[in-house]
Amino acid sequence: MMQAAPIRWVAPSPRDLPEWRAELVQFAASDVANVTMREAVRGGRCNIVPTMRNAPLAADTLAAIILNRAERARLEEAELYFATADMTALALAAAATPPRERVSVDRLPSESGFLVFAEPIGGYVEDVGLALASTPAARPGVDARVTTPIVAASWTAWTPEDVSVEGQAVTWGRTSRDGYAAIPPGTRGIWVTYYSPRGLFSGLPPETVLGTMRDGSVMTAGMIEAERHLVPGGPLAWDNEVLLFEGAEFTAARPDTTDVWSHTLYTAWQLMSSAGGTRWAEVEEIPRDRAGRKRDTRQGITGPSDVRVVGVHTAQRPPREAADADAAASTGRREPSWSCRWPVRPYRRSTCLNPGGHADGDCQHEDRIVPGHIKGPQGAPLRTGATVHLWDRQPQPEA
Repeated sequence: MMQAAPIRWVAPSPRDLPEWRAELVQFAASDVANVTMREAVRGGRCNIVPTMRNAPLAADTLAAIILNRAERARLEEAELYFATADMTALALAAAATPPRERVSVDRLPSESGFLVFAEPIGGYVEDVGLALASTPAARPGVDARVTTPIVAASWTAWTPEDVSVEGQAVTWGRTSRDGYAAIPPGTRGIWVTYYSPRGLFSGLPPETVLGTMRDGSVMTAGMIEAERHLVPGGPLAWDNEVLLFEGAEFTAARPDTTDVWSHTLYTAWQLMSSAGGTRWAEVEEIPRDRAGRKRDTRQGITGPSDVRVVGVHTAQRPPREAADADAAASTGRREPSWSCRWPVRPYRRSTCLNPGGHADGDCQHEDRIVPGHIKGPQGAPLRTGATVHLWDRQPQPEA
């Protein structure tokens, strides 16, 4: 089995995010994007599936167009965020246990957003031969696997009534491990799209056989990498999406799925909105230059063009040496280790916001993330074991 070499995900400079957003907006309106999305619909990779009565196009083609229009609108309105490597690792550490509070739109740092992580928040291994087995590109004997990292997400607060096509209503359904279910009108939730880097097939030797071309010739990893430069789309590719229903509970995550990535993304939102005694995040805003703002306006982008860089607050930030040690151990294709940054993971505490009504159930709870670091001076030896109470004199008898 040919494995992709560990070519790292290299995050952009935060200043590049407006340009990345602009390229994604442009690509979402292209015929190539519609073909790509149509294949995703056919392959069952779409969690949210739109349909229309008396549609003028095939169902999968129409669904692809609607989904891409929705993604373009989401990106056009999005506020831009960049999570530093420490913030990414902190979100992953805290998300080791699922959020305890129910999904809440109020947790969003903005109604629509686009967040790029400095390190992957997860990934999955794909058997290329198996993925192409039911397509015209299938070829017997293909033996190659590629690890795809998840590095960015867009989101918006969403209801089924948000989208229509030429004045006609769109019916929405959701696919999950339990099958297909219609999404009733009035549903409220958070629509999240996950992105992976483009071009990571270059991790395989160029001569690696992946499938069959339309003319029957051999498709190789080198050919895919060469053609990538001829196709527009920018540095990121749509990978998957999910709908988080308002009020839904987070459940145990299946590895390498949107479950895991959603736990981490939601935890990042919690850290960004942290309240109480512990402030987890600090934000630096990088303004867009005047020429870039004008280009955004011409392209129809209405969301802010400034970038908010979200890092771990100074009071909670790990030593630089610990972060460097974790980074050196990371492949850049999967979520990083946090063994040096946080030897004891941060943990969740369910906090009642209305203690007076707690006994009667008339209260609301939210997660507060509590520092799990080892207390004491940096570099001091860790003391463990039971506490011993020493009596230095005999107790006096009672009078």
